[in-house]
Amino acid sequence: MAAAENQTVQVVADIGGTNARFACVRSGDRVTGSEDIQAVKKFACANYPHFEEAVRSYLAWGEAHGHLARVERICLAVAGPVGQDWIDLPNNHWAFSVRALEQSLGLPVTVINDFSAQILSIQALGADDLLWLGNARPVANASGVTAVVGAGTGLGVSALTSGGEILPSEGGHVSFAPVNAHQAAILEQLWQRYERVSVERLLSGMGLANLYWANACLEGAEKTLSAPEITAGARTGDALCKRTIEDFCAILGSVAGDAALMIGAYDGVYLSGGILPQMLDLVDTDLIRRSFDHKGRFSDLCAAIPLAIITAAEPGLIGCAQALRLSCATAPS
Repeated sequence: MAAAENQTVQVVADIGGTNARFACVRSGDRVTGSEDIQAVKKFACANYPHFEEAVRSYLAWGEAHGHLARVERICLAVAGPVGQDWIDLPNNHWAFSVRALEQSLGLPVTVINDFSAQILSIQALGADDLLWLGNARPVANASGVTAVVGAGTGLGVSALTSGGEILPSEGGHVSFAPVNAHQAAILEQLWQRYERVSVERLLSGMGLANLYWANACLEGAEKTLSAPEITAGARTGDALCKRTIEDFCAILGSVAGDAALMIGAYDGVYLSGGILPQMLDLVDTDLIRRSFDHKGRFSDLCAAIPLAIITAAEPGLIGCAQALRLSCATAPS
């Protein structure tokens, strides 16, 4: 998309622990899927001592390539607490004042939580952006709650009410509850590393590494691998790596089902984050669904809840665009 001379655009960004992804959307356009997110550019956070430097690098790149003729405003999705002027990102070295950034750039800046962006993206995802698990599908004009559970650098949980209210949470930090003897044995191992084992300790990049280590210990040979090494090993048939991926899928499904019950997300649960899309060829979707549904007296209820993996390339950027559209729609004229 080369912006016309008088075409205004909005810049959106998804700021993670390792990378910052920027893009733009035409002002006034409704985002209906990944194809409406244009001029995507990724920057390594470590390469920029200060956040504003990364923003200015994207603005300069976009202007040089004809994408950003007239920037109207910016929306940032950050993996950390929002609502105050000072934004301090826990997973990288960046921290900044929203007001100071606005003054320096001469642009309005909106900051939202990264999982607020994830939950908002659902409204704009197309059929090609979702992989459904099981037969349940959303009901047209549903009036309930939807939720997102996302495994990446950490584990995030967020929900959206029928009235459009976002319910943020720290659901990734609830305690891990094993559902069988093998998972109980994993928990016993992880207690050697952590005084308290949250679900994020198993459902994240470090979670994959923890699961591998615990399984190796259970086999009597303590070993460690990184998440990329585990997925690579699973693709070559390594039994321990494959068992690690299987445990990850089972626990993810179980935790997502728990989240559905706790939040009342009967209109759908969506699995997001950077891990699943990178290993879809290894993921046992039937196991995730079975674990999601396996809730004793509430199994029938969970089986009727739509469950999908978000496969869109940049749901965080889509959600930022949605946040800007909603804020513009509700702003006083």
